[in-house]
Amino acid sequence: MTTETHSRTSNAKISEALDLLNEAAREKGDELKGLMSNKYAHIKEAMAAGVDHGKEVLKHTQDFAQESINQGKEKVIEIAGDVDKRVHKDPWVYIAGAAAASLLLGYLIGAKRK
Repeated sequence: MTTETHSRTSNAKISEALDLLNEAAREKGDELKGLMSNKYAHIKEAMAAGVDHGKEVLKHTQDFAQESINQGKEKVIEIAGDVDKRVHKDPWVYIAGAAAASLLLGYLIGAKRK
């Protein structure tokens, strides 16, 4: 067998093998697509469940934050009412305290400039 004949025979065999592989790939293509879509369907379902769980956690967190804000607002209103009553009962103590705090703040600010 000459080299040229051997080369043609090898090329023919390779071509035949490639044709067989292409035919098998075409036959199994739909089956492979089905397997891949089933595999990724599980991942999609898991991700969708994760997103739903995340939304629920976010909703509970927002509800908790809103409840905390409302409780804080009620506490501030209660404290402000108590302070208002005390100031109306004895205003001169608070006026003197505000004057003393202003004097101290003015002194500290003026001392830093020198």
